[in-house]
Amino acid sequence: MTAKCASIDLDVSLIQMQSGGTRWNPTPEQIKLLEALYQGGLRTPNPVQIERITAELGKYGRIEGKNVFYWFQNHKARKQKRSELVALAASAAPLPHPEIEETKEFHGGSCKRKCRSWGSLELDVEEEGPGDRTLELFPLHPERKQM
Repeated sequence: MTAKCASIDLDVSLIQMQSGGTRWNPTPEQIKLLEALYQGGLRTPNPVQIERITAELGKYGRIEGKNVFYWFQNHKARKQKRSELVALAASAAPLPHPEIEETKEFHGGSCKRKCRSWGSLELDVEEEGPGDRTLELFPLHPERKQM
């Protein structure tokens, strides 16, 4: 690489660093320390705390005060969102069981009964023998509905 190319590469990296063109990727050590602080009860660090945390995390890689500030802000929001989703899932009512109407019709050797499931949907269930049932999903002649 020539001196001119090295100079151009250095200028580009300086411009990116000054304008915030590179995204902060925390090292595993930085994440571990940030999570330990969060687990210890620190939720919204003040500017002095951010400065101290930034100095400590700087030993493990590139970091700025704004990275610490935004990490805590995002981590807190994500934890709250997760807890809301867990609470919502826990409070969700289970699906109702289908209700079976005891109306049975005998045709030859088989038995048909009406089955009402989750609202006003009615399905014909055809029983072949003791314990065998066939659910008629697509009747061949829907206009000749039997009652």
